[in-house]
Amino acid sequence: MARTRALDYEDRKKDILKAAAVLFARKGYSETLLEDIAEQCGMKKSSLYHYHRSKHAILHSLISWKIEDLAWKVEAAVEQEQSAEKKLRAFTQTLVSEYIRVPEEVTVLLTQMRYLNRPAMRSVIVIQERIINRAVILIQALRPDVEMTRKKVTALAMMYFGMTNWIHVWYKPSGSIKPADLSALIVDTFVNGVQHLPVEQLN
Repeated sequence: MARTRALDYEDRKKDILKAAAVLFARKGYSETLLEDIAEQCGMKKSSLYHYHRSKHAILHSLISWKIEDLAWKVEAAVEQEQSAEKKLRAFTQTLVSEYIRVPEEVTVLLTQMRYLNRPAMRSVIVIQERIINRAVILIQALRPDVEMTRKKVTALAMMYFGMTNWIHVWYKPSGSIKPADLSALIVDTFVNGVQHLPVEQLN
């Protein structure tokens, strides 16, 4: 007879991913053992296999879940706005909010992806490129007067992500700068820079 799943199966599976995120962010994927994850979850190592077949499967599920969730949230936020600048503000606010809300998960996404095998890496990169391409479109729309080359607008997108992707490392939630203020500061700085670049630097 097939083994039935508990009603809270998906919740427990997600709890394991969140616990693993804390350990992967703190110790790194290679230094974290399944025993560590089991202990963090308050369960036996053997019980983990009911939810995830390996440590790599946990990493893949964690990164896939986080990047899919992030892609969905930024796309939904952007669709609520009309102008190019407001779309970029919504995009940025969503990124900043998520990076501050779940710093461990973001750390794993940004630093531990290299431990994925090739098939897993490819599946994650497809979603990652959705987010990057969305940023590229938003940045292009900031300068309708210029036909930017793909190379230039991609470089601008990477500079933009350089401003957003590492705030979870240094940002202090207890400090005087609130997430909304930080998001606005990033957008104001970036938009002001892009809008004042001479045409010859963009094509």
